[in-house]
Amino acid sequence: MDRQVISISLYKKYLKKLDQMSKKEDKSRSQLVRELIDKYETDMLWEDIYEIGRKTAKKFNIKSEEDVLRIIND
Repeated sequence: MDRQVISISLYKKYLKKLDQMSKKEDKSRSQLVRELIDKYETDMLWEDIYEIGRKTAKKFNIKSEEDVLRIIND
């Protein structure tokens, strides 16, 4: 993969947290930031999926697991 060095600014409390995580996980700051970006991307995907679920539940008046089973078994 092609890498590029960037510069970011962090409040001291975030830098301290990053360094603590880096030490605890035995990973570089860069590796942790990459992993956090990947996790954020995954979290946003799940938020999209949950939103679709909420809209579907509203559309079909689904309020419980029993409602889901009723729809599946009809």
